[in-house]
Amino acid sequence: MSAADVNQAQEMPQAASDRSDKEKGLAALSEQETRKLKGAGRLFALSDLLWIAQAWLISSVVSSFVAPQGNLDDGSSWRAVTFLAIFVLLAASRMFLNLQASKKARQTARAVKSRVRGALLAAISAASPASALPSSGAVAAHVGDQVDALGPYLSNFYPQKIRVSLVPLGIILATATVSWLAAIILLVTGPLIPVFMALIGLKAKSASEGQQAELTRMSGFLLDRVRGLETLRLFGAVGRTKDQIRSVGEAFRKGTMKVLSIAFLSSTVLELFSALGIAFVAVYVGFSLLGDVEIGTWGAPLGYTSGLFILLLAPDYFAPLRAYAAAYHDRAAGLAATETLSDLDRDIRARAEVLPVFDPSQDTCETLDASLVRPTVPIRFEGVSLTLGGRRVLDSMDLEVASGETALLLGPSGSGKTTIIDCLLGLHDLGEGRILVGGRDLAQMDLMAWRQSVAWVGQAPRLFQGSVRANLRKAEPDASDDDMWRALALAGAVDLVERLPRGLGTVIGEDGFGLSVGEIRRIGLARAAMRKAPSIILADEPTAGLDDETARDVIEGLKAMSHRRTLLIATHDPKLLGITARHIRLGEKIGEEVEA
Repeated sequence: MSAADVNQAQEMPQAASDRSDKEKGLAALSEQETRKLKGAGRLFALSDLLWIAQAWLISSVVSSFVAPQGNLDDGSSWRAVTFLAIFVLLAASRMFLNLQASKKARQTARAVKSRVRGALLAAISAASPASALPSSGAVAAHVGDQVDALGPYLSNFYPQKIRVSLVPLGIILATATVSWLAAIILLVTGPLIPVFMALIGLKAKSASEGQQAELTRMSGFLLDRVRGLETLRLFGAVGRTKDQIRSVGEAFRKGTMKVLSIAFLSSTVLELFSALGIAFVAVYVGFSLLGDVEIGTWGAPLGYTSGLFILLLAPDYFAPLRAYAAAYHDRAAGLAATETLSDLDRDIRARAEVLPVFDPSQDTCETLDASLVRPTVPIRFEGVSLTLGGRRVLDSMDLEVASGETALLLGPSGSGKTTIIDCLLGLHDLGEGRILVGGRDLAQMDLMAWRQSVAWVGQAPRLFQGSVRANLRKAEPDASDDDMWRALALAGAVDLVERLPRGLGTVIGEDGFGLSVGEIRRIGLARAAMRKAPSIILADEPTAGLDDETARDVIEGLKAMSHRRTLLIATHDPKLLGITARHIRLGEKIGEEVEA
């Protein structure tokens, strides 16, 4: 931001504010939020302007005692007491106004942060698991630290922008009533602060953007390495990783120190010009009182009352300018965070070349469509083609699974097995063709209702930090313990849970930490079995990487769950070939079904 931009913002705060808000993207302020922040700035300004009256009261009382013609008669004493009472009343009013302004600014900033954070989380939640999202560490840094950076920008800088456009002008007018020369001194020295701070602000914004980029990189890097610590140990890469973490941390330290060095420089500039301005005013008032300077007033010489009045106003003339300049660092950090957050939001939406898992614009169905509550439904693919990331994944595919049938999708990696499962879950927007479920086009169905009728077993079920009970209730929030034991029995996981220290109440770590891969798979199978009356069961590589005994338990669980249900399993594991099922082999052509 240039010096001209600062002056323009002071002269036309309304237009500059409206224009900047439109450019904020994700963090753009609503009319109500803008009105509240401007109201906070006006309350701050009104509080500062009341000081003019307080300064006049103080100068009048003090001059009546210290001036050569001053006296301590009864009239002067009562006048001083009255002025003191008015002064206290004004001080209380200023305190109340400041408290209300601060409260309004903080509440508005908190509301904006909540809205922005909610919008980001909603975008992430709505994105399909099939989309390639940014790393968890980067998202955590954005949703946490960078959203928080919006708070000081909104609660500090925004009100100060309104305050700095009103208070200095009011003090200059009050000063000009007693001395036009003192007003000119203030008028000349005051704007130097925001001008030089704007020049420094150009550097501050660039430094803040660099620091936030390093913070995001460090967060993502550290989280990824912590998650892969076991792999790093197995490959003897812990030492190299420590050096890399040290290097990333050092880059963040340098970025932080660069921001701090600019902050120290700006503080020095700020104090220098405000001290010079106050000194010039003090010199002028001093020589005027001594009689050495007789110009600058409206005819009458400068007296004790008017001189002290000017001296009391001078520091408060620079106070909003100093506060505005100091808040410039909050502005730099806030704008950098706003741009980064908007880029992240656009990145998430651009990468999600799929249907949303949850569409907030749709009402959540409390009951399933009548055609979907049947024990089983047939599935049919008609000329389905799909391209993801520029790669043809499915090409004019035709596929049919009869009602109540068990079918195995077989084929080499990359032949489209997992993609077919994802399409049935409504995670992809098909380029061509259609999928019929129970005779209805999946694209025209309520996906929320459809997913409620599907039991899904993934290759790597995600278990969350918490008890086994809490993880099972992800499928059915109102399920009882008896329901859970029945689901565990179907998954062949009763013995597993009974061996745990506290049974269903045993707390497991993130991603199932504390359980083996096979145990995680069986808990995930039990969670799928929690689904009440599913119309179809989808399983994606359910036995991959499991030993024979554990794979047998998982297969038996799938058999128990699929009684009179449509079951579709994507696999290339020979252990599943013994299931009584129709084999659908995907050939060389992407998504092409060949005869078994």
